[in-house]
Amino acid sequence: MGKQFFKPFVGPKYDEGICGKKILVLGASFYCDRNGQNGKRNCPFFAECTDPVKKDSSKFDTTCSVYAEQGKKISDEPRYAMETGYAAYNKFAEFMQQFVSDKSYGVWDRMAFTDYLQFFSPTTQTKKEYLSQRDFDAFIETLQELKPDVVISWGTAIIEEIREKNPYVIDKDKLSETDWYVCHMNVPGVSHTITHINCYHPSSRKHWANNKELFAKHLRSVLQ
Repeated sequence: MGKQFFKPFVGPKYDEGICGKKILVLGASFYCDRNGQNGKRNCPFFAECTDPVKKDSSKFDTTCSVYAEQGKKISDEPRYAMETGYAAYNKFAEFMQQFVSDKSYGVWDRMAFTDYLQFFSPTTQTKKEYLSQRDFDAFIETLQELKPDVVISWGTAIIEEIREKNPYVIDKDKLSETDWYVCHMNVPGVSHTITHINCYHPSSRKHWANNKELFAKHLRSVLQ
């Protein structure tokens, strides 16, 4: 796993999945909220850790002034995001409940999660200049590691990188048949075809609310 910095969160029931499908949820980026309530504003490493030119937070994995005092590594941010329970994650989990019949485990327990960008973003917006080949290579490494049946990506910030520019997508010409929601990938090192479905980001209130039924329709078809 040479390009991957953020270690994906993998739920304890990931292999069982949802409707028998292993699902990886892919967000765009984690950002360092230096002006938020976490105290990151006091971090002396902020400028270098979130530098959009260097694009490398790994130097501060165990020395981040916020995480180190709690015995945490910033590379484990996908897991911490699950534990924090941000509104977008809760909204998505609520949406996914409709596909789960066994309620004995939480929805996130049945999925994996990570973000595409492999360093901490200095802004909430994932700008195109933040993206690099390293992020795509890390994405492919994650697919090879977790071997999901389905990838659900959030938002439009990374869609060009993981779909239009992705050489492993085999049916770009048929995207219109699913309202531009669904395509498929044949990834080296993964013996089965991976289905990719994109939705609006759960934090985008208007777009998420207006399109979640159409997304549900296509996701239901994918899971069946």
